[in-house]
Amino acid sequence: MAIEKNQVSPSKSSFDLYEFINTRTQTILLALLAIIGFIVYKDFITGTRVFVFRDIGSDYINLYIPWINSFSDMVRSGVMPGWSFQQGMGQNVFPLFLSDFFSNALMFVQKEKIPNYLAFVELIKVVLCGYVFFRFLKELKLSNFTALVFSLLYAFSGFVILGGTWVIYSIEALYLAVILYGFERWLQHHKFLWFVIGISLLTFLQPALLLPWTFFLAAYIPARYFEFHSGIKPFLIFSIKTILLAGLGVAISGYQFLPDVLQIVESPRVGGESAFFEKLQKQSAFDLADPWQRFTTVFRTFGSDLLGNGNNFKGWYNYLEAPLFYCGILSLLLFPLFFTSLQAKQKKIYGVITFLFCLPILFPFFRYMFWGFSGDYYRTFSLVIVLFLLIFAARGFNYIEQSKKVNKVILGVTVLLLLILLYSPSAQFKTAVNTGLRGFITLLLFAYAAFIFMIGNSKTKIGNIKIFLLFVCIAELTYLSYGTINDRGSLRKVELTERIGYNDYTIDAVKYLKERDKSFYRINKDYFSGLAMHGSINDAKAQGYYGTASYNSFNSKNYIKFLSDFGVINAKEENATRWAPGLGSRPLLFSLATGKYWLSKTAPAMQLAQIGLDSIAKFGDVKVFKSRFSAPFGITYKRIMRNSDLKKMSNLQKDFAVSKACVIEDEDLQAFSGFQQLNPADTTMMLTYDMFANNITELKKDSLQIKTFSDNLIEGTVNAQDQEVLFLSFPLDDGWKAKVNGADAKLYRVNAGLTGLILAKGNNSIELKFEPRLRSKGAYLSIAALLCLGGLISFTKMRKKSVQGSKS
Repeated sequence: MAIEKNQVSPSKSSFDLYEFINTRTQTILLALLAIIGFIVYKDFITGTRVFVFRDIGSDYINLYIPWINSFSDMVRSGVMPGWSFQQGMGQNVFPLFLSDFFSNALMFVQKEKIPNYLAFVELIKVVLCGYVFFRFLKELKLSNFTALVFSLLYAFSGFVILGGTWVIYSIEALYLAVILYGFERWLQHHKFLWFVIGISLLTFLQPALLLPWTFFLAAYIPARYFEFHSGIKPFLIFSIKTILLAGLGVAISGYQFLPDVLQIVESPRVGGESAFFEKLQKQSAFDLADPWQRFTTVFRTFGSDLLGNGNNFKGWYNYLEAPLFYCGILSLLLFPLFFTSLQAKQKKIYGVITFLFCLPILFPFFRYMFWGFSGDYYRTFSLVIVLFLLIFAARGFNYIEQSKKVNKVILGVTVLLLLILLYSPSAQFKTAVNTGLRGFITLLLFAYAAFIFMIGNSKTKIGNIKIFLLFVCIAELTYLSYGTINDRGSLRKVELTERIGYNDYTIDAVKYLKERDKSFYRINKDYFSGLAMHGSINDAKAQGYYGTASYNSFNSKNYIKFLSDFGVINAKEENATRWAPGLGSRPLLFSLATGKYWLSKTAPAMQLAQIGLDSIAKFGDVKVFKSRFSAPFGITYKRIMRNSDLKKMSNLQKDFAVSKACVIEDEDLQAFSGFQQLNPADTTMMLTYDMFANNITELKKDSLQIKTFSDNLIEGTVNAQDQEVLFLSFPLDDGWKAKVNGADAKLYRVNAGLTGLILAKGNNSIELKFEPRLRSKGAYLSIAALLCLGGLISFTKMRKKSVQGSKS
């Protein structure tokens, strides 16, 4: 019926905010995610601060910035990452190159400008986490309002917000949301694409994550399947199909996956002496978590910062790797109420799941098992708990909202238990609690309990109650997330342009040396340029020179063997295999390993002169020294000694011995039978710098004359006076292939982990090429998997059309 001009439609006489939100939920969600996110990240987005942290989150400065800077140089120059001499003494850096597609996009930005975009990228991740989780919750058939609230809780959970300050954890949360959304599409609609994409994204991110998330899905998939279907045989068929789809997702990432797995398996953390496997497996299965861990688990469920923020964190382990279960106070109240919405069979299923995932919280052995006994931390397990809390709580709230019923006894008992947990820590823990924040959380508990009670008991329209609940939720998430991000030590924007940090006078010194000396050489620094609380030992990658130190989760096993056998580190200490300090404490060994220049801010010139370093220049507060003993890249030995003999020597003896003879592995003795062996007794005489200098001079006589040098290709010639061993000062890696005079030649592990080549007398043309192992095979696997996926999609569409045609 037409409405006259002056007539007002009854339906438009008043504005209903709840109805407005309910009919435009996705738009409202995106707006709220953007607004809350902007408030939380405002100082970083507007440019007064940089999303790079000095505190316990120093990995942003010490690991991420050097990593992305080095890849930015490669990508923008059109070079595919392979070997890099800037990682330690050289390493295959292709593994994990494509792990983080957000960072891959940033690699195309000029590296000096990358820090300016980090907060924007993090905000995008938060928005995407919320949006994809909303789509997942809608697949669970939850109401628009329920999906809206719990999507906000997921996007601003502790794992996403705090974890985002360590780069990859917010990405992991996003990829898991994609997997869950994709699985529900597969389960309910037989549409598998997003599930396959999600598994592929997770595999690209970190193959090691496949193990813990397999445990999660092994519990989640059966529980969800039997809510829709029955029968063991159909379930087994569905499970096989699901496993094959997941395998397809892994295969799509094959180009990156195979090299990644190879590096992880071969790394000291997994296959070396420092691996946790044996230590953690020896723990008793039912030893309770220690009191501090239990205390931290409880209080970090109420809030990420309830036990302190950043360096002021007073709980178990550290700010990131401690339990991080916070995902909204509302979730804690609703989690038990979820079980009141279930039928008897469902209660058993979800009761068993809850029990299984409580075991790792109470008994650390099961958490070690979750990680394949590779580490003692929470990390991903925290996200597992967050997901179960949110999914259970969201379904519980949806039931209350739809049925208008709430179990008052369970609600009351839950409030009481939460208050007891919140206010009854023992005397030894009380000082660790932020009492102001605890008061705020207490108010939230009572407010949410009241809202739940009213929603579950009101027989009239409850839109206004839900709006108030939403506003309180927004206030909670904004306030708590803001503190997690802003109440910490981060870089100021002005520090990016001052002559400090990675922009200090090291840059001028390196530029000077590159213009002055075109040969290959390594630089050592006796200071850190990073501005974080932990010293930065990846300065070479951040500032564009070749060094010897490396901070890397998966350092080369042969690099670690070299440092360990020469007594620089203890390879049995897991931290030492990741924070490998290089040769700064061993100037003679550094010189032999093509170390030529030394940068110092504090060491007196006379002190450095005593170890063979001459002052040649100064830039600001950085002094430049040159070694008198430096060996060129590619020196030759006429004598050998066994590695077993090397290990018996003192560190000083080792440095002199390796200047006289090439160290070979005992098992390779037969291959070097034509060489004279050094008598270990010769290293016990009085040792002098002149003797060392003479030894280096002898080694330089038949050195490699380099014609071509790049990270992945080295060409040159050696005119050998006799049969000799060509020593190349980088860790042995099977990805390097050598040719001598056009014929394939074997590379040997020499000098306790580095690379050697046996040369015949006369002129030798040398070619060394590097190709990351399994990358080519991985590429074929990816192509085959993509073709398979395309064929599967086409087949599904054709079958669907055929079914529709037969019905018509």
